[in-house]
Amino acid sequence: MTMNSDLSAEAATELHNRVARQAVAQIINETKAAGGSYSGLLVICESVLVGVVVECFRLGQDSKVIDLVFTAAKDRLARVRLEDLDAKGTS
Repeated sequence: MTMNSDLSAEAATELHNRVARQAVAQIINETKAAGGSYSGLLVICESVLVGVVVECFRLGQDSKVIDLVFTAAKDRLARVRLEDLDAKGTS
């Protein structure tokens, strides 16, 4: 894997979304099939995050990367949640 990618922004977005959907489906489906719980899903997510950070970043960059990932995740989750809300009232 390289730091600089030759993928276009559109191709990168398609790749990220496809791989993320596959990973999420596998994690959820296998956990459900094994009778797992929501807390089990969170432990798996933690393990995946730790594995990616350990594989891709040097010691000392860990906390910066985790902060960036969680900040981006919170922002993205807020956008997703807001898309699901119906505007009510009049103006």
